[in-house]
Amino acid sequence: MKKRFILLIFVILIVVIILFSIIFVVNKGSISSENLIFSKKHFKYGESVEEKLRAILHEKKDFKINPNERINRFYAFEKFTGRIKTGGISYNSIFAIDKSEISIKIKNINVDRLSFSIFNSGNSRMFYRIFVLNGKTEKLIYTKSMSKRKIISKTINIKNIPVKGSYLILKTKGKGFGAWINPFLFKYNKKPKIFIVIVLDTLRADHTSLYGYSRNTTPCLKRLASDGVLFKNAYSTTSWTLPAHVSLFTGKNLIEHRVMNPNTRISYDYPLIAELFQKNGFATIAFTGGGFVEDDYGFFRGFQYYSNIPGNVFSMNSAERVFQHFKNYTEINWGKDMFVFLHTYQLHAPYKVTHKYLRSFNKALDENLKGIRNYLTNNSDYFKNIDPENRKKLIDIYDSSILYLDNELVGSVVDFLKSKKVYKKSMIVVLSDHGEEFYDHSSWEHGHTLYRELIKIPLVIKYPENKKRGVENRLSSIMDIPSIILEHTEFKNRENFPYSEIETNDRVLTVLLPVSPIIKQFPTKISFVDQKYHFIFNILDKKGLDYFTEKPDFSHIELYKNSDIKELNNLFGKDKKPLARFMKLLNKYRMRLRNLRLKQTDINSELKRKLKSLGYLN
Repeated sequence: MKKRFILLIFVILIVVIILFSIIFVVNKGSISSENLIFSKKHFKYGESVEEKLRAILHEKKDFKINPNERINRFYAFEKFTGRIKTGGISYNSIFAIDKSEISIKIKNINVDRLSFSIFNSGNSRMFYRIFVLNGKTEKLIYTKSMSKRKIISKTINIKNIPVKGSYLILKTKGKGFGAWINPFLFKYNKKPKIFIVIVLDTLRADHTSLYGYSRNTTPCLKRLASDGVLFKNAYSTTSWTLPAHVSLFTGKNLIEHRVMNPNTRISYDYPLIAELFQKNGFATIAFTGGGFVEDDYGFFRGFQYYSNIPGNVFSMNSAERVFQHFKNYTEINWGKDMFVFLHTYQLHAPYKVTHKYLRSFNKALDENLKGIRNYLTNNSDYFKNIDPENRKKLIDIYDSSILYLDNELVGSVVDFLKSKKVYKKSMIVVLSDHGEEFYDHSSWEHGHTLYRELIKIPLVIKYPENKKRGVENRLSSIMDIPSIILEHTEFKNRENFPYSEIETNDRVLTVLLPVSPIIKQFPTKISFVDQKYHFIFNILDKKGLDYFTEKPDFSHIELYKNSDIKELNNLFGKDKKPLARFMKLLNKYRMRLRNLRLKQTDINSELKRKLKSLGYLN
């Protein structure tokens, strides 16, 4: 009897476990969000709507409509769906002109919230209403009238409204132009999945205490690394912002993504990682400093909200602004799975930091907002040295800014996620796109050479549930990051994203500088890095180098051991075996470069002005 009872209990226990497993699998596999921007829609507009849209496009106004762009490569182009840019922010939008009605069939999904924003151009009064149509029953769930130019955001609890298989009807009435921004159905989750990529633009690895610097510049990053993986040998694909970020978002090097100069936009030939997250139901948000990560280069693709504002290069408190914008947006939109991109020019020249942090490493420091252009007369002086005391001041401000950035952005993001009790399950990637030179190799700033101080980058990854911890000593690249992130998602399809090659023993990284964004007379450079050596090939043009008041001492070919940290001992002519291997690679690479055809585009005047203020396009 006792044995039968134990057997019965055992059987019941097995059945319960199986039932819970089935429930878990069903819930895990059920769809709990839908971005309505990409849902099938039926548009009903008044007469001459296309003519009116064309007229609006040609009006002089303080907002920009981009109706002819695909906002995500994975979705087909729709005539009345596109991007609105206002106040430096791009939004995914469905356009509403005069009297309009947009019907959206809701899938059989498990949701309880509807979030959206309304844009009103302010040229007349418009009425905005949302209905749920279930059979023949039409229920009004939102109404608003607006006459002023503004954006209003709203989240509606639809838990008690039967929306499965229904239609969502977005209606406008009036005269003028408006838009439905980012309409999004989701099931509220108190502990959503969070993936965050933080780029600390211009941070050189050897100025972080994380990588052994004598000054304690990155205590927060060091603590984050203790919960994740520190990549000791991570490199960028170039030494300036635009092409490095394209590598970050595509997993491709420069010759593959073909964004090599300031007049090249991101191609639709390949996907960006944000597009894949958006396709899989994530809310996708970016807070950046614009410039070479401006949405207009194509970085908007896959992001429902892309801001060029808070990480501005001339803001003393850029790091705090980026964090506050992120926190404010996230608080309002909490409950959605999110992919977030944070970027700041806090460390970019001119070097600057808030007064509280200014004297972190030099108590006598009395100058701020300084860069090499404060000491050089012309661009042609780029290879001139300056007084050692002034050089030290620039480094002191730069290092203080690193500490500020570490505390007020990296530390604040971590603390915020912990306060929301999602830190452990979140994935956080912190890196730089390139470093900075302080006359290490007789020049300044970045985007002109491919020495270690510019291409070796800090990289820390905290994995979901802290699945991986420790130190990665193998060669890694900025272009490995999409693959590493995707390995920790549940996406069914990687959509041809390249796989990481970190585990390849004989890996060779290619780093390229075909055009300098600063001064066109800087030589073109091709570089290869393996586990033991760093090879640099300089394409020297005597006429171009004559532009400079002091001539740079470049050799055509440079070879350094990786143990030569400062890269001062050129082994060209001394170590022939690795040189022969690199020369063979170089010949193949130059052939590919010769056959490459770039599609040039004119960047808009506002972006051109912004880039020139950063010291580029000379």
